[in-house]
Amino acid sequence: MNRSIVYPHNDLSSFEDSQGLIFINKSVLNNKILSSEASVAFQWLFAVVLGALVGILGIVTNVINIIVFVKQRAHKECGTVNLLGLAVSDLCVAITMLFLSFSYCAWLLNPPNLPWEPFAMAYLPAGWPHLMFVQITRTITAYIAFERCMCVVFPFKVKSMLSPKRSIVIIASIFLCFFSSFSPAFIKQKLVYNHDPIVNRSRIVLVLASDWQFVVDIMWYINSIVFNIGSVAIVLICTVITASRVQLSKTWRSSIATGNEQGSEVKSKPVDKEEKPKSGNTSNQNVMSNSKMQKEKKLISMIVLISVIFLICYIPDFMFLLMYSINPDIRIMGKYHNTAVSMYVLTFFMGVFNSSINIIVYYKMSSKYKTVFREWIGISKDEKSVK
Repeated sequence: MNRSIVYPHNDLSSFEDSQGLIFINKSVLNNKILSSEASVAFQWLFAVVLGALVGILGIVTNVINIIVFVKQRAHKECGTVNLLGLAVSDLCVAITMLFLSFSYCAWLLNPPNLPWEPFAMAYLPAGWPHLMFVQITRTITAYIAFERCMCVVFPFKVKSMLSPKRSIVIIASIFLCFFSSFSPAFIKQKLVYNHDPIVNRSRIVLVLASDWQFVVDIMWYINSIVFNIGSVAIVLICTVITASRVQLSKTWRSSIATGNEQGSEVKSKPVDKEEKPKSGNTSNQNVMSNSKMQKEKKLISMIVLISVIFLICYIPDFMFLLMYSINPDIRIMGKYHNTAVSMYVLTFFMGVFNSSINIIVYYKMSSKYKTVFREWIGISKDEKSVK
């Protein structure tokens, strides 16, 4: 591999190269959009402090999610299979964010005897995997929205179209697809043990291939534009379709229930003893109809809430995409390095935040999840014994 570094604009005064090795000297960073002090404060807040806290929270909550979904016998239900795959991806998002927080802490403190170059560790083994799992989470979220939309649009055909086995294959394919699409980042960028002139001793540093920027740009466009925008579009479209169809179904069931009540009132005037069970059946039908309407109302609320959380957490990524499209110099190791790092940090944090709070949605809006969770921690058993 040719390890000579090519800088498009020759403006990377903070990055010194020697025989294809890259060394970061943050003391000479100069950024016209965001100052070094502001960028450092931003990184301390969102990457180190909040990032670590939310990362730990995400690890705990998604381990709980995985346990609960496995106890629900996920392999027998298409929806639970999808949520289990999402929980696995969210767990990886949280783990990589915690690793990223420690790497950023080392980069900001920059201790003199550190055996690796801090930015190199935060950039390659922490940053890229975290970005990959965030993309996987977004794609699985889009697939879940699509699957729920299919359940509403084709309620009698969806079981033959989307079986649990097919869902397992689709979720596994999403993981494999992103593992493949992100692999060039680890082929064109490597960590090696070499002499670092910044500290004048040998330690682990970052090595870049001559065509690394070209490859990274292609990866960035494919993953950030195609998959990100595609995921957001699918979530929006499927949410609108699902909500509208469920609302129509709710209105129809309400009209049927009203019609049954009016019919029972008319028939109640010349009532015979033999006709009394019919009014009882009508009452049972009304109760069942109201129960279904309540479930549909919860489904609408859950879909809307998941979509809102997803879209809010995507805003920083969209802003970064827009800024990069206007000015390509806003990138890591580019002219506006500080701004790019800060935007990446905010994007990473919102990604792990989105992956850490799903347990609240599941617990509040899924009675089955709540029941299994309470049984697992022993609350339901204790309540039964008290009764």
